[in-house]
Amino acid sequence: MKIIIVGAGEVGYNIANRLASESKRVTVIDKDESAIQRLAENLDVQTVTASGSNPKALIEAGIKDAEIFLAVTDSDEINLLTCLMVNLISPTTKKLARVRNSDFDPYHERFKKENPHIDTIINPEIEVVNTIRKLMEVPGAVDVGDFVDGRVKYVGIRLDSYSPMAGMKLIDFSSKFGEDRPLIAAVIRSNEVIVPRGNAQVQAGDLIYFISETKKLKNTLNLFGKKIQPVRNVLIIGGGRIGERLAKILELDSIKTKIIESDIKRCHYLSEKMNKTVIIHGDGSDQKLFLEENVGNSDVVVSVTNDDETNILVSLLAKNVGAQTAITRIEKSNYFPLLSTIGIEKVVSPR
Repeated sequence: MKIIIVGAGEVGYNIANRLASESKRVTVIDKDESAIQRLAENLDVQTVTASGSNPKALIEAGIKDAEIFLAVTDSDEINLLTCLMVNLISPTTKKLARVRNSDFDPYHERFKKENPHIDTIINPEIEVVNTIRKLMEVPGAVDVGDFVDGRVKYVGIRLDSYSPMAGMKLIDFSSKFGEDRPLIAAVIRSNEVIVPRGNAQVQAGDLIYFISETKKLKNTLNLFGKKIQPVRNVLIIGGGRIGERLAKILELDSIKTKIIESDIKRCHYLSEKMNKTVIIHGDGSDQKLFLEENVGNSDVVVSVTNDDETNILVSLLAKNVGAQTAITRIEKSNYFPLLSTIGIEKVVSPR
């Protein structure tokens, strides 16, 4: 399968890395020479140094033979324009575009049916907000996903030392769960995947991934020693597009929400856009401000600033003062192996 990607930034790099590891034929186009050089030196992919919207560059990259085209630059306009050019040159190629600006939201369906005939539009910020909301619905989980229109969920949980399942063999789960027994998909221990066979024993500290019917999930989590508590108040650090989208959803769910934002102009903007959300101007990593706002009483603290280091610090501070749950936005993939070692496991990424 031949796949062409326009955009060699963090998103494009990670997509190319994943596809190349699956033995796909990948070509990446970007006018940034340093970004292209990084790709060429580290990944088994073809590269073209040029503007992705340049028809000559697209033809040179082999767009007429490509089955899938992905436009994932940091510019919505460039992504839309490149898809338009691809539609003119190779109409049968499936097109996927990364579009973040909410002003384009009402046009997503039209983009699919009319020019530039984009097959799939992905707003990574919407995906991040949806993931955050799912993590809030299952507070004991470090990962949550849906299947079959939400009727089935896959869930990742860290097994606590006080869990009744700690030390138990998988073959004995039936006696505890009965008909509600989940399908154990994987057990991860010390960064190693353990195949979930009947005689395998789960231990405290294991990361367990399982699949369960949504209607049985609460009981399943209870048996694992996890309690689903309703989320009543949330603190969001960072009032950017992700923070704004999340706050609007939480308002609809009647959840008390605060946003701490460092940019005063952005605070004024948010104050005009929000109905019930409290907007606070300040530094989200200021421990004094944390204490003043009683962050320890928050059910969930979500750190979604544009700075990974700030988000990590905020989550550590939130857990230190007693917040029940901390959800952290991380952009840089090189941080991921370190996060669980410092106690940060509920992570979302726009990548």
